Amino acid sequence: MKYTLLLNLISCAQALLKLDFEKVPEQNLALNKRDDKGLQLELENGGLLYAVQLSVGTPPQNITVQLDTGSSDLWFTSEANPYCKNNRKHSPKKSQIEPLNDADYPTSPNQIPKSLRDIDCKAFGFFNTSKSSTYKNNGTNFTLSYADTTFASGPWGVDTLSFNGVKVDNVTFGLAAFSNSTTPVFGISLPARETTNQLAANGSRIGPNSYEYSNFPMLLKEQGIVKKIAYSVYLNDTRSKYGSILFGAVDQSKYIGTLYTLPLVNSLYKQVSKPFQFEITLNGIGLQTADKNYTLYDQKLATLLDTGVTTSVLPAKVAALVASKVNGTIDDDNGFIKLDKCPNKKEKRTVVFNFGGAEISIDIRDLTRKIKGKCYLQMQARDDIEFAALGDIFLRHVYVVYNLEDEEISIANANFNYSTPDIQEIVSTVPGAVKAPQYYNTYSVYPTATAVTGDVFTPEATMSMSNNSVALRKRTTLKPLR
Repeated sequence: MKYTLLLNLISCAQALLKLDFEKVPEQNLALNKRDDKGLQLELENGGLLYAVQLSVGTPPQNITVQLDTGSSDLWFTSEANPYCKNNRKHSPKKSQIEPLNDADYPTSPNQIPKSLRDIDCKAFGFFNTSKSSTYKNNGTNFTLSYADTTFASGPWGVDTLSFNGVKVDNVTFGLAAFSNSTTPVFGISLPARETTNQLAANGSRIGPNSYEYSNFPMLLKEQGIVKKIAYSVYLNDTRSKYGSILFGAVDQSKYIGTLYTLPLVNSLYKQVSKPFQFEITLNGIGLQTADKNYTLYDQKLATLLDTGVTTSVLPAKVAALVASKVNGTIDDDNGFIKLDKCPNKKEKRTVVFNFGGAEISIDIRDLTRKIKGKCYLQMQARDDIEFAALGDIFLRHVYVVYNLEDEEISIANANFNYSTPDIQEIVSTVPGAVKAPQYYNTYSVYPTATAVTGDVFTPEATMSMSNNSVALRKRTTLKPLR
């Protein structure tokens, strides 16, 4: 079942933006004023996305977009997008349909037949540049494509985003003249992932229009709205109505234990010389039972923490090792680890993720799911990746601070029983966070081990290492290639 999340954004005396969201029935899509300090905005959790309503332009136009920590660009749908239902009346006749160009992306409305004009763009909203007095076209174009075969293309532009008294000026975004995606995207990841940042292997930019620009998280600091280019995410568990995202701050009531900090690493070191996405080092995975501990995986692996991923994704050989240790098999149809049976309430089994000595513990029942009578551990094998990706099924159990400015992530087990918020601004370092015991023992190259030989539960696995071990972080210094 899909849910709509009710989101309110609060700006107060502190330099931060606080976004609280609540699950409400999907049909209640509206923009409601909360009080003089905040605004209730709709946020939809459709399984694979969180969507937030933005106010764009002058006067404001309300548009719902997908909040994505895995990409860095913001784009909206143009009212003239031929994939929209409202443009079916302009469909070309069969004899007038034009073939696609060599790039397989349309450049003319006559390339889009009536059968493909089925997206309800009005449900999420589209941007009309002629109705905004502050919109500017910067004269260049963008093309974005995604793994699910959706794409967006059109001109880059600049305008204002507003949030009930909080205004962010000169926000760069794409205006999709053509897109087969049902939802526009609000990317808030690293600038290295920006579509405009096209670099060759020698570090030179490709073409005159290749550049990095200040995306939304960066603009918040540049315009004095926050003091640090960082934000924290608290999704909460499935039984709760509430969650929060804080730009420029951390809520110390939302986690338990120690908030550990780890450096970003780079699984794409063969193409890119610096961190390209929100990856940290996963030092191992273990399974704790009432009477014994089992190591499921014990090699350093770059691991992406991404709200845009629903389950967890592992390189095929890593998934095979994990499956063998839990007496499971890789399902040929869907790639997930199939178990003989799902764990019951009486069984006390906990999956432990070791990030540089920082242990995140999750009940195995929260990581399993029945599909057509079969039980699966929600870890999916992929042949085409050399990093792991932990999505919503993992992230709802943790509190994560994404620090873009210092290229670090801080992580702790989430606290589902908090009472009074304890919000602290992030001015320099993340308040309350400490370096993980093995902060410097990081991923450098994709592991080649085909067997589990170590123990992620030994004292050495969580023992502190000094920065004298920095050589362990050394990697090939290839230049960015996009």
